[in-house]
Amino acid sequence: MTDSIQYTVNSPFRPEEIQSLINSAGLTQIKPLSRLVGMITGSDAYVTARAGDTLIGFGRLLTDYHSIAYINYMVVDPAYQRKGVGQAILEKLVEASGDVERVFLYTDTADAFYMRHGFTPSEKRLYVYRKKGTEHGGPS
Repeated sequence: MTDSIQYTVNSPFRPEEIQSLINSAGLTQIKPLSRLVGMITGSDAYVTARAGDTLIGFGRLLTDYHSIAYINYMVVDPAYQRKGVGQAILEKLVEASGDVERVFLYTDTADAFYMRHGFTPSEKRLYVYRKKGTEHGGPS
């Protein structure tokens, strides 16, 4: 089933299909749709996974290409989870990060997945500052 999946970096996308993928995985929608578009186009790299014409996976990366990178918002259609799609997206994002020293990410649902793929828990604490008027409810 996964042999015919095509993975692309920074290829054209339709925001509605990414929103639909987010819904299928049970994640909080990013609203308005223009915020989702800005989030993706403002990324240094993003990966899409397609089975035929159907979007089945997505992930994005923010990086300075020298010191650090941050993987943000990986999602795989539940029908394709545990079939290597997430692993392939993760590998492409790490590859796209260039010659960085560290790749960071935050998860509250997929710790075991990331640890199986070489990530280790950080000794640092996560702090969040929310600017007034930006409480859109979307995950980071």
